[in-house]
Formats: sequence, C-alpha cells, structure tokens
Amino acid sequence: MSLVYITGISGSGKSTVRRELQKRGYTAYGVDEDGIAAFYHNDSGEKVGQADASARTEEWRARHSWRMPRETVEKLANEAEGKLAFLCGTVSNDQDSWKLFDKVIALTVDTDTLERRLTNRSENDFGKSEHERRMVLTWQEYAAEEYRRLGAMLVDSTRPLGEVVDRVLEIATR
Repeated sequence: MSLVYITGISGSGKSTVRRELQKRGYTAYGVDEDGIAAFYHNDSGEKVGQADASARTEEWRARHSWRMPRETVEKLANEAEGKLAFLCGTVSNDQDSWKLFDKVIALTVDTDTLERRLTNRSENDFGKSEHERRMVLTWQEYAAEEYRRLGAMLVDSTRPLGEVVDRVLEIATR
C-alpha cells in the first residue's frame, strides 16, 4: 500500500470522493484544499499562489498553470509507505509525479453531469467563467482516453458516491 492519485477533470468529483474517504478513516489530501498546488508563471516558473475567478482571465490563464511541486508528492509518497493514502486533484504537471503513485485512478463523468456540477458547485469557482467552462468542456472531449493511455484506472463518478468510493478502494487495495 502507498500513495494513490485520484484525478479527473474539474467537476468530476475528486473533492467529494476525498471527503468521503476521510469520513471512512483514510488519509486523503486535496491538491486544492490542502494548498499542495498553486499557480505558477509559465515562463519564469515563479509561484503566484492562488487567484480568484476575476483574476483568471483568458490572457492570465495563457501565462499561468496550476501545478504541484514534485518534492511535495515525494514527501507524501514517503509518508504513505506501508499504509494507504490518497492525493486527490488535477494539475497541469501531474505527469511529472505519475511514477511516484502506486496507482492512478481517474474519475470520469458524462458532459451533462459535468455541466450541472460546474454550474452548481459552491466550494470552488473554477469553471464558473465562460472561458474556463469552455476549457473544461474541451478537456472533457479527450480526458478519459488520455487517462486510459497513461495507464490510469477509470471510475465512472456519475454513480452514487458510496459506489464510487467502494470502487476506488477496490482498485487501490488490489
């Protein structure tokens, strides 16, 4: 057992799955909620930190990426040695850390459910602006195939939460 990465596009249910794993007694980190990821300037590599929806214009997004430091993932993987822990989120540089995870699980969702989740989400403003919504819907077109190509196990997150988390645990413990 060790560190399992639960990823998927924005609105696929990663934060909800993280909370349910925590309720069940598992160690589960969120790249957003636990401050593991931040925005970085693409050219300089300088950490910018957080940015609210009003700051994340199309022009700003073209110059910045949401990333997590590999060193942080290495630390979490070392801490998870011998036990089961989860890191839930998605970042633009997750493939830099892909090999540090024992398993990678990608949550998938259909477009109608995705749009409903983005519209109704209250804990995260990503995907609320029109340009970010378009970005997420573009990712939706190819995300599942890309995750599959990279070797992730896919889990349909449109199922009831208990079933989704049971499936995640089944994959993580085999």
